[in-house]
Amino acid sequence: MLIRSTAIAASLILLLTGCWRTVDTACTAFVPITYSPKMDSPETVTQVRQFNAAWVALCH
Repeated sequence: MLIRSTAIAASLILLLTGCWRTVDTACTAFVPITYSPKMDSPETVTQVRQFNAAWVALCH
């Protein structure tokens, strides 16, 4: 009975530690976008700034 309890406890520990650290692929796959205020349209600059602000809020 002790061996069975130990095996169950070890299995639970392995399952819990497997979920402990997750990899955030979105934050590693995407980076802030660069833009040129002189070359890009104001609408594009606004959209890029919004994307960058969302990325910073979620990833940092």
